[in-house]
Amino acid sequence: MKKIWLLMLLVTLLAACSTKTEKINTAFYFWRTTFSLTETEQQYLKNLEVKKLYIRYFDVGLQNNEAIPVAPIVFNVKPLGYSVVPVVYIKNEVFLQNEAADSLAVKVYSYIQQINKSVNVSVNEIQFDCDWSLKSKQNYFQFLEEFKKLHPNLSATIRLHQIKYPDKTGIPDVDKGVLMYYNMGVINAGEDNSIYSQKIARNYINSLKNYNLPLNIALPVFSWGVHIRNNQVTNLIGGLRVNDLTEGQFEKITENRFKVVKDVVFKGRYLAKDDEIKIEAVSAEQLKEMMHDIKKNSKHKPNEIIFYDLNENNLKAYEKEDFKTVSRW
Repeated sequence: MKKIWLLMLLVTLLAACSTKTEKINTAFYFWRTTFSLTETEQQYLKNLEVKKLYIRYFDVGLQNNEAIPVAPIVFNVKPLGYSVVPVVYIKNEVFLQNEAADSLAVKVYSYIQQINKSVNVSVNEIQFDCDWSLKSKQNYFQFLEEFKKLHPNLSATIRLHQIKYPDKTGIPDVDKGVLMYYNMGVINAGEDNSIYSQKIARNYINSLKNYNLPLNIALPVFSWGVHIRNNQVTNLIGGLRVNDLTEGQFEKITENRFKVVKDVVFKGRYLAKDDEIKIEAVSAEQLKEMMHDIKKNSKHKPNEIIFYDLNENNLKAYEKEDFKTVSRW
């Protein structure tokens, strides 16, 4: 009897060990142009033990063939209690121009420093977000090299196609990358979800184990509505979810597709009768599915899971436990 009890105990311990998971640090991207946190956002951040925010500081675009900052952030409150990583999104068009990398690096660095000074923030890491192309690769990589002379600790966003074809696309010389595990398909009037498709992801993800740059993972918790007229996409309505499409104005066609019942101005946009709205979002189960596939194809555990993006409506679409479950390895 004693031997049987010991055997059962051993089986239980082995089962517990086999299912043991490790917690990964949880962070969020903040992508609004005015920094402030609602009470709900603060509660989620506290509950999830979030210590770091990746805050989009500004974009860099072209005006009269000159690189300029676009839509810089305004801090209504200071990001107290959080480690801040400034994120700068640089449009690919900037690096298709032959602008001197050293002078551009100085301009971008100086502008980041101005923002830091305005809110008395000291930063360790700076992140660049750029979906570079083969034609812009050399200029972008040269920019990163010049920027490292000003601030050595850099990270960069990485897309799935850059994971699969590193010999062609190159690997940026930064401390670490962030794999943007979303926006995988083409926005269209069909049934596809352009934010996430496991089928598309699996065409790329098996290359993850051979990518020679430490990677953290960015996962999508955002949504949008695809406005369709005459079977053609007219625009996107950011932040839209199924619950926003009330009866009386919309007729449900499928679980995520609705027809406009009558002409209406909705969230500042004119929708005509018989237009359609397709909601694209990612469920909690799909987030878990993503992490399962990433874990299966990774050599190393990421240091962080970064959710895109911090917004009360995005948070409320999930249970707090969903974020915790996804952030386990």
